[in-house]
Amino acid sequence: MKKYRNLLLSVLSGLLLAAAWPTYGFAPIIFVAFVPLLIIEKDLGANTKHGSWIIMVYSFIAFLIFNSITTWWICYASGVGGILACVLNAFLMTLTFQIYHFVRFNAFDKNKGQLALIPFWIGFEKLHYTWEINWPWLNLGNVFATSPSLIQWYSITGVEGGTLWVLLTNILIFKAIDNFFNEHDTKELLRKLIAPVCFIIIPIVISVIMFNSYKEESRPIDVVVYQPNSDPYHEQYTLTEAEVLGRFTAMTKPFVDSNTDFIVCPESMMQTRTWENDLSQCNYINYYREYLRENAPGAAVIVGTSTYRLYDKGEEHPASARDRGNGTFYDAYNTNMFIDTTETLQLHHKSKLTPGVEIMPYIRYMPFIENLALDLGGTVGTLGTDKEIIPFWSMNSRAVIGSVICYESVFGAHVAQYVRNNANVLFISTNDGWWRDTQGYRQHCAYASILAIEHRRSIARSANTGISCIVDQRGVITHQTPYWKPDVFKATINLNDKVTFYSRFGDWLADIAVSMILALVVISIINSIANRRNRI
Repeated sequence: MKKYRNLLLSVLSGLLLAAAWPTYGFAPIIFVAFVPLLIIEKDLGANTKHGSWIIMVYSFIAFLIFNSITTWWICYASGVGGILACVLNAFLMTLTFQIYHFVRFNAFDKNKGQLALIPFWIGFEKLHYTWEINWPWLNLGNVFATSPSLIQWYSITGVEGGTLWVLLTNILIFKAIDNFFNEHDTKELLRKLIAPVCFIIIPIVISVIMFNSYKEESRPIDVVVYQPNSDPYHEQYTLTEAEVLGRFTAMTKPFVDSNTDFIVCPESMMQTRTWENDLSQCNYINYYREYLRENAPGAAVIVGTSTYRLYDKGEEHPASARDRGNGTFYDAYNTNMFIDTTETLQLHHKSKLTPGVEIMPYIRYMPFIENLALDLGGTVGTLGTDKEIIPFWSMNSRAVIGSVICYESVFGAHVAQYVRNNANVLFISTNDGWWRDTQGYRQHCAYASILAIEHRRSIARSANTGISCIVDQRGVITHQTPYWKPDVFKATINLNDKVTFYSRFGDWLADIAVSMILALVVISIINSIANRRNRI
C-alpha cells in the first residue's frame, strides 16, 4: 500500500474536487480537496531527487480526474474536441501547480510557502477570463453556485473570493495535518484546526446575515420568458422562418398583454441569414414589430439570431472576417436583437466566444487553424465580436438591459461592463441543448446565481431546451422550467441601479494576485541561480 500511497492520494484529490462540484456534488468537500495534493507536493519535493517532475505526474492525474468527471459532457457537443478540452485544462492546472512548486521550493524554506499557491491559482483563473483559450467553468469559486446564501459577499470579491476561501482553508487544514504527522500530538492538531474551521464559518455567518437582510427595491417590470425547445442536433437549423415564428406566436400570445415589458427568447432562435448592412428588409424583424403592435405595444422582444456584416472592398476588417471573394470580406456574429415597435433596432454581438466552436484561438497569427473549427450547426468558425459592451435601452420602460449570450454569463467582470454602463437588469439567452440531459446545462443555470449576486441584478434566463428561470438579486432561482420541454412563463422582476463593489472594480483580487506572482517568480529565479552557484 505504501508503494501506491502517492497515486492513491492524487486519485483522492481528483475525486474530492469532483465530488464537491455542482450540481450533483456537496460543496464543503472542496475545503479538503487539495490537501492530498499538498501532502504529495511537500513530501516529494523535499525527499526525492526527481520529485519535481513526479509531482507533475501525480497532479495531472488528480486534475484529469477532476476535469473528466465534471465536464465530460462537452464530448456530446464536440466529440474528440471535448476530450482534448478536458486534457488541456487538466494540463494547464498541472502546469500552474508545477510553477507554484518551483517557486515555493526556491523562494521559501522547504517546509513553508504553501500560501504561494493562492496567487498562482487565482492568476491561472484570471488567464481563463482573458485569453482566447478561455475556460473559467471550473474556477474554484464556482463550486458554491447552488448555495447562494453562503456567498453573498461575492458582491465584493466576485468568484475569486471563493477561490481564495477554498485554497486558504485547504492550506490551513494541510498545515494542521502535516504538523500532526510530524509531532503526533492530537491536542495540537485540534488547536491548529481552529483557524480553518473559523475561516469556513465566519464568511458563512456574514453571508447568511447579508442574505437575510438584503431587500430588493420595488421597481417592477413584467417579463415573458420563452423556451421553444428546438432540438439543436436535428431541428433548430432546419426549421423554416415561418415555423419558428408560428411556434413563438402560438406559445407566447396567451402570456402577453398591455403590461408586458419584455419577451425574452433564447440564443440562436432565428437562423435566417441576416445581413446587418440592410436590416430594413428582414421579414422576421417586421413580423415581431407587428406582433408587438397587436399584442403588447409597450413591450420589446429580445431574440437570438445569426447576423453578418459585409465590408466594402478595401475596408479595414478584423482577423475574424471571412473572404467572400472578389476582394470583399464579411463577419459572422452570434447576435441578440432588441426589437420593439419603433424603427430603432439594437444589436449585441456575443463577445466571449466558445473556443474551438466560435473562435479558433489566435488565428491572426495562425490562420490555418480556422479549418479545424467544430461544426455544431449554423455558422462555423471564428465569429466577430463587439469592441464595446453596450446595454439595450428600452424607450417604453425604465429598464437598461445587459444582454448576456450563453457562455458570457460565466464571465463576471465582462458582465460588469454592462453594469458600469447603467444596466439595471440582466437577460441571459442561451442554448444548452448541445450537452443533452447532463450536468452541463444544470451547472450553467446554477452559475447564473453567482452572476446575480456579483452585480445585484435580477436575471431573466431563456434557454432553448431549458433550464429557463428567474434569478433574484440574492441569487435565488425561481420559475424553473423542465428540461427538454416547450414552455413559457410570465414573471415580475425588479430593476436595480446600485453598483456593487465587484461591478465597479471587477476582478480586483486577481489583479493583486498577478502582481504577487511577478514578485514571487523574480525572487524564486534569483534564489535558484544563487543556489546553483553555491553548489558549484
